Amino acid sequence: MKQLILILTILTIVSCNDKKEIDTNKLIENKDISALEQKRYELVNQIDFLQKDLNTIISALNRLDSSKKRVFVTVIPVKTSKIKNKISLQSIIKTNQNIVLQPEFTGPISNIKVVEGQSVNKGDVLMIVDDGGLEQSVEFQKEQLKLSKTIFERQSRLWADKIGSEIEYLEAKTAFKTQKSRYSQLNEQLQKSVITAPFDGEIDDIFIELGELVTPGQSPLLRLISTSEMYLEAEVPEKYLKSVSVGTPVEIEIPVLNKKINTKVSFIGKHINTVNRTFRVVVKIKKTEGLSPNLISTLHIFDYINNNALIIPTNIISENSDGSEYVYSVNNNNTAQKIFIKTGNEENGYVEVIEGLKENDIIINEGARLVKEGQAVQIVVE
Repeated sequence: MKQLILILTILTIVSCNDKKEIDTNKLIENKDISALEQKRYELVNQIDFLQKDLNTIISALNRLDSSKKRVFVTVIPVKTSKIKNKISLQSIIKTNQNIVLQPEFTGPISNIKVVEGQSVNKGDVLMIVDDGGLEQSVEFQKEQLKLSKTIFERQSRLWADKIGSEIEYLEAKTAFKTQKSRYSQLNEQLQKSVITAPFDGEIDDIFIELGELVTPGQSPLLRLISTSEMYLEAEVPEKYLKSVSVGTPVEIEIPVLNKKINTKVSFIGKHINTVNRTFRVVVKIKKTEGLSPNLISTLHIFDYINNNALIIPTNIISENSDGSEYVYSVNNNNTAQKIFIKTGNEENGYVEVIEGLKENDIIINEGARLVKEGQAVQIVVE
């Protein structure tokens, strides 16, 4: 029955078209522009009417024809969410205050005042090298200095009163300066026998034993470390030069401690390494319990953050041969409709949509890779 109706309809249309074709040819032969314009207007109206009627029929068939094969799909609304893009780089924790102290005085170690693991303050005495009697020489020189000072002050007063000779005054002055210089040199040498902490920190290792002879430049004494001013540095590819700056958010991941630290970029190097095309980034770390220099870590630099990004699952996006990306929605006729989009950054299986969609648009989720443009679909409610 359907086929008979279809044949009759086609014959009627063909018959009408033949008649219209003759009429049209006559109008063209007669160069009747006004009649041709009227004819065009009528045909356009007929096309619009037939198109609307056709769409109504297709929609009805999609709903009513149970024999027509449909693709079962689920749909989701487009939502907004926070999305971040990060650059992950391997690094190690460093500190500028990690030194091995060396002796500046030759002699045996006479006193070790600290133990490994002990916290010390700047200026605390850590070790003493036997001065070999230098302290007594300093004390003797100190007395000599006092005497020369007294003589010089007396000669100065006499010379001011025009008593005595100028030679006596100058000799006393020279003797005082000489003794003062001598005392200063000996005292400075004596101070080198006392090893003090150059900064607050912790004794990490002691390399020397009591009584052992030490020599400047050849006998490391101990390692002093401070964890109060640690940092990381990494070489970042130059393509990120515009998106990474001082203050850019950073997450430091330390696997061995199962610890994460959130901070910011502290310094950006201006020099571009010509070998690997990178620039240096430094991230300072506040004093944190458990951190030690040379710990392996991962530096996550968040060069892009959008708190209100339109996001959709990455796996529902398809591509044309030219690389154009698209997703599918369901139109009023319950058929799949292709929507072209432009995407941005990805995170955790979701991608940011920059163009093509707006919040709360409904798109196909499950089944998105099975449907084709114009294919009948049936929405399954999850």
